[in-house]
Amino acid sequence: MNRREAMFATASTVAALSMSALAADAKAAPAKADKKDAPAAGNDVNVALVNAAQHCVATGEDCLDMCVRTLIAGDTMMAECAGTVRQMLPLCETVAQLARLKSVHLKAVAAACAKACRECEAACKKHAGHHAECKACMESCAACAAECEKIA
Repeated sequence: MNRREAMFATASTVAALSMSALAADAKAAPAKADKKDAPAAGNDVNVALVNAAQHCVATGEDCLDMCVRTLIAGDTMMAECAGTVRQMLPLCETVAQLARLKSVHLKAVAAACAKACRECEAACKKHAGHHAECKACMESCAACAAECEKIA
């Protein structure tokens, strides 16, 4: 075997091993994603904060969907509500992720998230008597803000 053949054989082996590793990672990825959505109580993760932030995202998405449907129909009274929800959603998602990671940046982001949740809560309160989605979002924002304020 000459040097060229040896290099080709080595490269082929490395490529095959890499493909096997990528395939194994792809099969394991869904399991990893499922684990991150349900933090374990015993690993020092602030479970209440993660759950509150995730619930806020879920109810906020429902509220935003309803706001968009209303706006499409030509009724602009939901514009403020839609705007505050759009600002709240990424902050709640980030807080949940940072809490799971036990990030040193959690405290700062939680303070911003609490403020966004309080603004969203106030905007949704105006419509809570008329729209179940706004009521659920308002209540969820209040709970998430309270959890964020505990650590901020």
